[in-house]
Amino acid sequence: MRARHRQRLLQPFHQARTRIASWLTLIAIGFGAAVLAACGSGGNVDTGSTATANAPLAVVAPVTDCAKLATVDITDIGGSGSTITSAAVTTATINGAQVNFCTVKGTLAPSNSFEVALPVSSWTQRFAQLGCGGLCGTLSDPTQQSSFSFSYTCPLVQEGGFVTAATDMGHSGNSTTWTQNAQQRADFAYRGQHITTLTAEKLIKAYYGQAQKYAYFIGCSDGGREALMAAQRYPTDYNGIVAGAPAAHFQIQNSLYHGWSVESQSTTGDSTGNAILYADKAFVLHKAVVAACGGQAGVPDGLIADPRTCNFDPASIQCASGATSTSNCLTAAEVSTASKIYGGPVDATTGERMLAGSPQPGSEENWVGVEVPTTNSTDAPVPVTSLFSYMIVSGAYNLIFTGSPTMPTVDTFGYKDASFYTNYLQANHPLNDATNPDLSAFNKAGGKLILWHGWADQHISPLFTIQYYEAMQNTMGASTVNDFARLYLVPGVGHCGGGEGFPNIDLVSQITAWAEHGTAPNAVMTYQTDSSNAVTASRPVYPYPAVAQYAGSGDWHNGANWTQGTALYNEPTHSWAGSSFYTSYTPTMLGVAAP
Repeated sequence: MRARHRQRLLQPFHQARTRIASWLTLIAIGFGAAVLAACGSGGNVDTGSTATANAPLAVVAPVTDCAKLATVDITDIGGSGSTITSAAVTTATINGAQVNFCTVKGTLAPSNSFEVALPVSSWTQRFAQLGCGGLCGTLSDPTQQSSFSFSYTCPLVQEGGFVTAATDMGHSGNSTTWTQNAQQRADFAYRGQHITTLTAEKLIKAYYGQAQKYAYFIGCSDGGREALMAAQRYPTDYNGIVAGAPAAHFQIQNSLYHGWSVESQSTTGDSTGNAILYADKAFVLHKAVVAACGGQAGVPDGLIADPRTCNFDPASIQCASGATSTSNCLTAAEVSTASKIYGGPVDATTGERMLAGSPQPGSEENWVGVEVPTTNSTDAPVPVTSLFSYMIVSGAYNLIFTGSPTMPTVDTFGYKDASFYTNYLQANHPLNDATNPDLSAFNKAGGKLILWHGWADQHISPLFTIQYYEAMQNTMGASTVNDFARLYLVPGVGHCGGGEGFPNIDLVSQITAWAEHGTAPNAVMTYQTDSSNAVTASRPVYPYPAVAQYAGSGDWHNGANWTQGTALYNEPTHSWAGSSFYTSYTPTMLGVAAP
């Protein structure tokens, strides 16, 4: 298990149009040091961050040869059939510098592939488990900074200060046959990351002769769900957790949420039709939204600080009757589709909203490849079954509905029937979801949590993350939550990065400073960079619900000229049909119990 203060125990970011598996690509700036201290901020602009430098932790050298780790027995963790398949020194190039790792690969039964990277000469007694995205099924290279989300300019990462570990969560490839296997469903839901962490910790002790002093989980999207799952199910595994754009509401996200995009987009109103709204028109829509709601006094950047204050109506750009050109306006059908995507489904009887939130104003360009096709309205029609939203619903189908009285289809989901939650989504809610707001055990153990979400997220509405944060406050009390958790909303940033905002952020420095030294984060600087990775602009973000406000003078590209502004929106999340999923519950388990 985790060592908590164990003196006693021990890609430039993606373009807005590249969508299906967008992750924050992290830019590297290295710092040489014999003993690695805290992560720091890079660039030439004042950071405004409250994270102080960590007191250096001594670099610990290995006490055995890397190859000998191949003989470590891990059957006590994964069960019979668990084995290490290789252990060899590899070299990774990070920010132009070479870092050597003892890279250990293996399998935890029945089929959890894992990889643990142990620094040969730079380990600072820290460990980080790295989450995966989507439905996982691939094994990220833990030696690469691109696998380490939210670590922009962090020398601890760039110089190999962490032991890192990754897993495919019990399956590989794009086949969905694994979703019919109870043990593999459990491994994806919660077990895979936990047993990989236990394995990494056993390897750490074998290689360095001691346990780590601090352990962290860093993940985004499903990795964010995995992060919250760890806080809820295994509250002593990690000292600090960073959960970005968490798909915590897995049952809802991959049924009603993405399914609604399919139905809203279809010329037939179901999965047999073609798309209505295409990339070129999403850009037209976005331009109009930005013109109506973007920027603030003295800052013509088009970013929307809090999209909930934007009351844009797509009908305002509907093409005039009889218009000979529709290239710069929306047809009536396109207006209807956009309005449905923004508004989400409602219960036909009560009028209650079915979702906590939908894609927000300002996210329209990012819809391309997810809610809308990558092609234009002048190109050949595209079936809605080719959209990411349809494909993710299909991939998650068995995970969500196994055990339901009947197996609905994307066309028969209860978009307008609140009883769909009880009848179809409840059964596997305590297995797959990570929405339990009671983190008392994690807090009691001294854990720290940073939640992060881009306001322009095209995959997961940031309003669900706000709902979770509010549920934590309602369950544990706002003062208690403030002692161990923070939420940051980043304007203009898409799913786990990208977009028109400031996607480059170092939350690793924040979580390490907080977990190791009690330095709670406040302002966190975010960055834009050019094609050469040079910083072109910076801007702070503040703990929710505060927003960044331009001071009124000086270069608005410089984060030093911004200050903390008051909240622009103060209403709690509206009433919606699935809110009970954000109350305390007892998690369920399948298959073999994890140690």
